[in-house]
Amino acid sequence: MRHAFFACRRCPIMVAVKSFLLVGVFLLSTIVSCGGGAAEGSAACTMGSGTDKTCIEIPSNVDDIQTQNDACTTAGGVASSACSHEGADGACQIKSTASGESQTITYWYYAGNAASEKAACLSHGETWLTP
Repeated sequence: MRHAFFACRRCPIMVAVKSFLLVGVFLLSTIVSCGGGAAEGSAACTMGSGTDKTCIEIPSNVDDIQTQNDACTTAGGVASSACSHEGADGACQIKSTASGESQTITYWYYAGNAASEKAACLSHGETWLTP
């Protein structure tokens, strides 16, 4: 029997858990592949579809983009160079520091809960973007 917590795929906590796991895959691949140099492009990873869709964009050194794309597809996502803004509620830009290097990671949300997604983003001191 499934626990009710796991049955609620659209609950705010499950959206947060999915986003956290996706970031973990991307950040781990960033740390492992850290090749130095300026960000010259970006890697994006889309997970899910419809209102269960999230997408994350990470600036990447050109040499690291393939590593990012591989991490995305290994996690079951669709790799691209940018997240689609079509149908997006908005995005939360999060500053991250990994291996002493600072970068801005952008999460795009599509669940139809822009007000709560924006509030959660801003409550953590991050920047909210509209599509």
